Amino acid sequence: MQFMDLDINVGQLSNFKIFITKNIESKDGWTQIKPFIIIKLCSSDGLEGWGEAFSIKYREKGIAQIIERLIEDISKLESLTIRKFRKRMAEISDNHKSLDFCAATSAIEIALWDMSGKIKGLPIYSILSDEPSRPVTYYTTCWSSKNHNDDVIMNRVRELVEYGSKAIKIYPFQNRDFENSINFVTKVINLIGPKVRLMLDLAVPSNFTETKKFMDEISFANPYWIEEPVDGEDISKLVELKIDCTSKIVTGEKQCGINHFNELILRNAADIFNPDISCVGGLVEMLEISKIAKTENILISPHCWNSMSVSAAAMVHVCSIMTNSDMAEIFIEHIAQSKDYCEPAFKNENNKLIPNNSPGLGIKINEESLSDLSDHVFEAMLNE
Repeated sequence: MQFMDLDINVGQLSNFKIFITKNIESKDGWTQIKPFIIIKLCSSDGLEGWGEAFSIKYREKGIAQIIERLIEDISKLESLTIRKFRKRMAEISDNHKSLDFCAATSAIEIALWDMSGKIKGLPIYSILSDEPSRPVTYYTTCWSSKNHNDDVIMNRVRELVEYGSKAIKIYPFQNRDFENSINFVTKVINLIGPKVRLMLDLAVPSNFTETKKFMDEISFANPYWIEEPVDGEDISKLVELKIDCTSKIVTGEKQCGINHFNELILRNAADIFNPDISCVGGLVEMLEISKIAKTENILISPHCWNSMSVSAAAMVHVCSIMTNSDMAEIFIEHIAQSKDYCEPAFKNENNKLIPNNSPGLGIKINEESLSDLSDHVFEAMLNE
């Protein structure tokens, strides 16, 4: 895979907007939908680009403030390109990038790719790589902020199967002790049968000994993957778990930058990486991680606990040209909310996600509707 042009000149930035959406209940009552951080960049030529940062609880405004400062800094560049943007971010961070900082740079870089695609009159996947675009497989998730009982979750699993999902992720340890977690997985396996992949997200349990025992006892279910069995930074424990695990080990959603993933590869600590599309640092970072992972037959399944508007569009574009892409993450309740302010940038056809052929991300956002859904809207002119 070869990168295409990182030197498309988007001009000089003239103004921007940052939206932080409200924490609201999903339309189906399944969960509280967390706030999303969505940005719009505008150039002096009237070109617009949309981006999105991963939001972290109680840090949404802090991330928005980082975005604001970074935009103010790069607005001084009269001929802004993605290459220049990435170079400047490395200088500002002194190559020490936190999750918050990478969430901010992800949002800005996505917006710059959107603008670059519009300049070229091409969808992002066409300017990210010379690989041909392919339909994207996906999985759905049963995560909820509410502590639903097993019967309610089983109904949700049925809904996801009816939706057409061929792969479903559940959270065995959420609101359950050890024995009930085993029983829950058994019930889900019996419900979905062998035609639907089952993935288990352990969400970093605190008892490592119990985690090892759980993974051993659940091996009969043959889950496709086990995600976050330990903190992604604890590579030694990931290595220990992977040695005896018959399922794929997944990690990376809360990590950023290529160095961490290089270390995972060197230590053979995971089978699948799932960096989040909106906090890994940018689309170039995601593709660089994919490139080094491919050399060791490691798959990429981007995490996307974000809106199903901007972030999901970027994810589908990237997955469509990554030859070692596994599955993209979809939240059906987020799709319903996103439709209140955004026309989808991709379609679900024969259980595959296909990006549209419009220039850039291919999204159309109703700013008035997005503002109505937001708790915080910040707008500023630049270089005045």
